[in-house]
Amino acid sequence: MLRRVASTILRVGRGPLRFSPEWLLLSLLLTGGILYMVHSQWLWRLDQLLYDAQLDAWSRPAPDDLVIVAIDSASLVKYGRWPWPRALHGELIDRLSDAGASAIFMDILFVEPDDRDPEGDLRLEQAVADSGRVFLPVIIERHDGRLSETLPMPALRMQARGLGHVDIDLDPDGIARRVYLREGLGSPRWPSISVAVLQALQPDAVDPLPGSRNPSGTPADPNTIVRDHHILLPFAGSPGHFHRVSYQDVMAGQFSEDTFANKIVLVGATAPGLGDLLPTPVSGYSRPMSGVEVNANLIDALRRGITIQSLALNWQIQLDGLFLLLVFLSFPLLKPNVVLPVVTGMAFLTLAICGLLLHLFQLWYPPTAILIGLLFGFPLWSWRRMVRTVHYFEQELTRLRAEPRGIGFHPSTTHISRGLVFLRMLLPLHGWILLDANGTVLRREKWTAPPTAPMLAIPLEPLIQQQRVWIRIPRGDTYWQLGVVLDGEPVSDSPSLQLLSDYAGQYAITHLRERRSNIERVERQVRRVQSAIADLRAVRRLLSDILRQMVDGLLVVNLGGEVVMNNEQAVRLLGMSQEADLSSLDMLTLSERIEMKNGEGLIPAFRQVLVQGESHSLEGRLVAGNELLIQVSPLTAAGGSFHGAIIILSDITRLKESERRRTETLNFLSHDLRSPLASMISMLEIQRSAVGQMDRAEMAERIEWYAHKALKLADDFLRLARAENADYAEFQPVDLVTVGQNAVDAVYAEAQKKSIRLVRDMEIESAWIKADGMLLERALINLLENALRHSPVGGVVELRVETGEGEVRCLVRDQGPGIAESDQQRIFAPFQQVRRGEGNQQKGTGLGLAFVKVVAVKHRGQITVQSAVGSGTQFCLALPFIDDTPVEHETGAGLA
Repeated sequence: MLRRVASTILRVGRGPLRFSPEWLLLSLLLTGGILYMVHSQWLWRLDQLLYDAQLDAWSRPAPDDLVIVAIDSASLVKYGRWPWPRALHGELIDRLSDAGASAIFMDILFVEPDDRDPEGDLRLEQAVADSGRVFLPVIIERHDGRLSETLPMPALRMQARGLGHVDIDLDPDGIARRVYLREGLGSPRWPSISVAVLQALQPDAVDPLPGSRNPSGTPADPNTIVRDHHILLPFAGSPGHFHRVSYQDVMAGQFSEDTFANKIVLVGATAPGLGDLLPTPVSGYSRPMSGVEVNANLIDALRRGITIQSLALNWQIQLDGLFLLLVFLSFPLLKPNVVLPVVTGMAFLTLAICGLLLHLFQLWYPPTAILIGLLFGFPLWSWRRMVRTVHYFEQELTRLRAEPRGIGFHPSTTHISRGLVFLRMLLPLHGWILLDANGTVLRREKWTAPPTAPMLAIPLEPLIQQQRVWIRIPRGDTYWQLGVVLDGEPVSDSPSLQLLSDYAGQYAITHLRERRSNIERVERQVRRVQSAIADLRAVRRLLSDILRQMVDGLLVVNLGGEVVMNNEQAVRLLGMSQEADLSSLDMLTLSERIEMKNGEGLIPAFRQVLVQGESHSLEGRLVAGNELLIQVSPLTAAGGSFHGAIIILSDITRLKESERRRTETLNFLSHDLRSPLASMISMLEIQRSAVGQMDRAEMAERIEWYAHKALKLADDFLRLARAENADYAEFQPVDLVTVGQNAVDAVYAEAQKKSIRLVRDMEIESAWIKADGMLLERALINLLENALRHSPVGGVVELRVETGEGEVRCLVRDQGPGIAESDQQRIFAPFQQVRRGEGNQQKGTGLGLAFVKVVAVKHRGQITVQSAVGSGTQFCLALPFIDDTPVEHETGAGLA
């Protein structure tokens, strides 16, 4: 459970992704509705608008071997009203044949003989027969409610190179977009005229025929039109795109020799009001395309192999449904701020894919269904998310208000005056006044000046006027003006002003209050949640600051023995370099790092905490030497179930050190100081008895010796205590050379008694340091006495004063037996006496070197020793020159 709580803290709002059944149902309903519209062709007109837009942007150059002979307005003016004599058409065919045309399509109906001009019919028949390259149209018409195929008159039909239908299918909106390459009554036996021309000239171009096939392969009723090989026509360009020659210019011979040579010639009407003029996707406004030019586009498309096919309806429904479902179901996986860009990108991507399929693969995939789905899916998703968000806000606010509080948070006082009374005990506040925005006095205390505030522009920025300080406190759409009189001249960067400004900031209201009627319900809920989040954030910052500034270390452990929360002090106390090391620490590893006292173990303590639910305290020592008090308490939920444990780590190293010093002091008082006193009392008791009496002189000598010993112990003890309480801030400049000279003079008599020569080696005349001269002199005396005590008769003891980088060093060297390396680390501890060499040597009190160590640390210096058994000993007392930079030092020795 604690692992889940920690994960929730670290991953707010990133829980497991789940599909809402409600949204899944809405997605299925929306997708089903759109697919029904696709099946019912409700979106057909929108698809055609997109198709026309795509096709209008697609153009290609007109082929050089396709020429239209146009029956245009100029030709009608020259030859009169339609129909023209058939002999004229026969002459046109002769001219085109003579010019080398490879195929001639006459988009003119010659259904029955002309009784008024039989010779013209014969002239036309002869021209068709002589040419051998003329193609004629077939149309299907309705007469008296019955369909019939209208063919050229038999004489022309027999002489024509080929026949083909010229039917251009119009969509329900009246636009010519598609054509059937084969159609007929009962069966699709008539090819399109374009197919007929290419079958004669370029059969490979139409073998096999492209287009969607008719699923019914059986013959139908003879009165029913049957069509096959349906294609969408890719127009090469707008009307007039193909090369044209006027009918009258051909008849007048106004063309070059290569105008019709080896070219397909299509003859048809282009004049307004004459023949079939069809609106196309590329026609534009009021610019229909003639039927003969539509057939020219078809011939060009078939030869290029770029006929367009429409995706089958069943495939379209399947692909649309799959795509829309994937998009709708991806909405819950996306962040709200990226859904709209994704939907927009999907719409443009759909249009781009449709364009690529159309232009590269000649496949038309209608995109309207997907675009409509995206258009309605995003608002529907946004609406549902908004509803769920509002519901979530209301639910969380209700739960937040009903949640029990384990920590007592007490609201601050509603008025600023109560805290100012408290601040008067901390700051030199003489009086204060509080004004509103209009200058009206709200509260005052000991304010004698006029209640007039200066212009305060910057909120919470103190403005100093002599001994008065003014602070502007924002209160939403208004503000307060706080004036304070300080005793003494205020300083702009003083901690007192900063504390006063921070206190005033607690009563600042930085947001504007809006009327309830002007805020919609969602916005109101958002603001409530923002307020709640702000409160939680403030609590989190408060708890974080509390944990960060705690003296003790804190660990929160889950039921698996893993650390899921800690503060910085825990990292420091456990001797780790960074917090990441602690995150990988478990309780088994921690129990190995800590040496428990009294045979206790960390694991048994956890068993008592997690199994029995009891708190437990134990002491331990880290490998680094720090001693810790470890307090383990169970972490339980409101229902009583265990989530883990809370570990408080307290550094008790100093406390234990004080206990050890206190114990050593008691031992000193009970043994070392008591021993000479007890000896004197014993001697007096012996003197009173009749047995073992000594003369008065001997007894006085012994009592004097014990008294001096007790006095020396007491003096050394008091000196050590005084050194422990010394304060570096009270030290004065002292000449260390003079102090050294005095110390040598003080031990001169004792050196003479032992016939030991004292040597003074002063490299400098003076060395001024910040020190307590008496303590420093006593420390040098202790070092010299220690050297005299352990030096042989006739030996040499040297005191040398020299300088180094920023420090001065006092070196005391003797010729004694030396100190073993194993004993060199403990000779500076109180009450420690180390045997040096062999033989009976005078023993000290065990406080002399401890005193030197304390004095060295108090003077921000250090004492070191260099010695080897049989080679003498050298102590080095290094002290810094005068430097006022404060540095904290731990003595590591002394008395509690």
